[in-house]
Amino acid sequence: MSWNLQQWKSVLEIKSGRSHKQVKNPNGKYSIYGSGGIMGYADNFICNEGTTIIGRKGTINSPIYVEKKFWNVDTAFGLSPSENIESKFLYYFCLGYDFTKHDKGTTLPSLVKKDLLVNVFMPVPSLEEQKRIVEILDEAFEGIDRAEANTKKNLANTQELFDSYLNKVFTEKGDGWVERNLKDIAIEFGRGKSKHRPRNDKKLYGGKYPFIQTGDIRNSNHIVKKYSQTYNETGLAQSKLWRKGTVCITIAANIAETAVLDFDACIPDSIIGIYVDENRANNIFVEYMLQSFKLFLQAKGKGSAQDNINMGTFRNQTFPFPDVNTQKIIADNLDDLSKKVYKLEKIYQRKLKALAELKQSILQKAFTGKLT
Repeated sequence: MSWNLQQWKSVLEIKSGRSHKQVKNPNGKYSIYGSGGIMGYADNFICNEGTTIIGRKGTINSPIYVEKKFWNVDTAFGLSPSENIESKFLYYFCLGYDFTKHDKGTTLPSLVKKDLLVNVFMPVPSLEEQKRIVEILDEAFEGIDRAEANTKKNLANTQELFDSYLNKVFTEKGDGWVERNLKDIAIEFGRGKSKHRPRNDKKLYGGKYPFIQTGDIRNSNHIVKKYSQTYNETGLAQSKLWRKGTVCITIAANIAETAVLDFDACIPDSIIGIYVDENRANNIFVEYMLQSFKLFLQAKGKGSAQDNINMGTFRNQTFPFPDVNTQKIIADNLDDLSKKVYKLEKIYQRKLKALAELKQSILQKAFTGKLT
């Protein structure tokens, strides 16, 4: 099937957003939209019903269809279709279109109005055919969206199950538990080192010593098993090598994320290292215990210009510890549950990816005339 390809300038108008400061009203009649969704409410509107939003800056590849009149801010374009374009047909086209190929930004993804109007071409069948396609896509996407929502709920429930059990362990303590300071159970306890400035100086990198940062801790799933950067001898000289088994907790950027090193590594001063005394504590237990205190520690970091905690946060703070044998049993049980939860999460994440790919496959067929 052959459809005419038409430039956007011939089938739609792009309405630029404006600052919402003068129209913002918590009780306003119209929603205020940015590229990521609703930001508030306003007393006036820019775009009419049936407009598709795409981001001008920031989130440029996540279109939003809006059924009511709304105000768009200056980081969002409103796409208003002409009379021969079904509004939802335009939305579905945008949903399957890769706007990143029009990205003009250097640091922040950005789209340019003139470029879109001239360089985006859309297949345009008859209005009757557009409505037929929209009807099919509405029905298909309703089912896929329902499956996505259920999968996301199951994914959230899986993590909540682990968090609930973790919190229960450290709130319903048995006999013999005592409160200890972290320095009392550690052979080494302190901040990492990264003395050299600038931190990204190339002369520090490219050697044999793994260098772990806060993002590595956050993405590790309890154990840091891989690294993407290494220090050379110059880098090591201005840092410190922490031993395998060290418990790490982030104190800046991503506060109170925890993990255990699976190899000797250097860490920056945005991470605290705890190398435990095996006669007093189990390092895996300590990592899980700190994870259970995550919200508590994050709350302690509030109030400054940038949320952070430091060694002072732990100076007088105590944590619950049973005997070492009990710690080992608890750590093994939590490890077992964590592995099961991780497997379930991967299953649900694969399902979400498959559903997203199914959407794109359907959209590809829809806009090449192969949807029946």
